Amino acid sequence: MLRADVTRTTFGSRCRQDRRACLRVICGFCSISHEATYVLASIPPLTLLIDERSRLYSRRLESVGSEERAKTIEEWQAQWTRSRKGRWTHRLIPNITPWIERRHREVDYHLTQLLTGHGCFRSYLCWSNNDTSDLCPVCPVAVEDVEHVAFRCPRFTEEREVLHRLFGGPLEPEMLVGFMLETESNWLAVSTFAHSVMTRLRSEERARRR
Repeated sequence: MLRADVTRTTFGSRCRQDRRACLRVICGFCSISHEATYVLASIPPLTLLIDERSRLYSRRLESVGSEERAKTIEEWQAQWTRSRKGRWTHRLIPNITPWIERRHREVDYHLTQLLTGHGCFRSYLCWSNNDTSDLCPVCPVAVEDVEHVAFRCPRFTEEREVLHRLFGGPLEPEMLVGFMLETESNWLAVSTFAHSVMTRLRSEERARRR
C-alpha cells in the first residue's frame, strides 16, 4: 500500500521520472513496457520500493533490510509472471533473481533491442508506423520479428554460429540469458552478436528509406 503522504499527482510524476531513469540505464526505446524496463534495469518498480520502505520504517531494525528486500523481489516476480506485457523479455528472463544478481556487464542500446524486440525489426517498425511491411526480405513468408532475426533468419547464420560454438549447439530463446549469465565472455559474445545484427538491420532500414 502506498504511503498516505504520497499524493496521486506526486506519485505519478515520480513514476515517470523513475521510468525515464530506467530507460536511460538500458538505453531503451520509450515504447518498451514499464514491466520489461524495470526488469532489464534490475530496479524494482517504485510501488514495491515504497512498500518496502514503509515496512522497514515500521520495523525500525536495520537487520531486517535483506528480509524486506526478499519480499520485494518475491512480489516483483509475481507481478512479472502475471503481466501480459513485455512477454518477449519474460520469455528470455522468466526469473528475475539471477538477472538482477549478475556480477558482470550491463545492457546497452543494441542488446536492449534484442532483449525487448523494440528496435529495427520490421514487425516493430510496422507497428510503430515506420514501415509498410513486417515481412522478412529474405524469408518472404516469415514476419521479421526479433525471434526470426536472432534465431532463424539465414542472413545472420554466420554471426549465430559463433554463439552456437560457444554454447555447444543451437541456442533457443529460452536458453539465451542463462548462457549469457554463465560467464563474462558469454555475455560479451551475445552483446557482440546483438551489435552486429542490429547495426545491419539499421543499415537495411536506412536503405529502404532512400
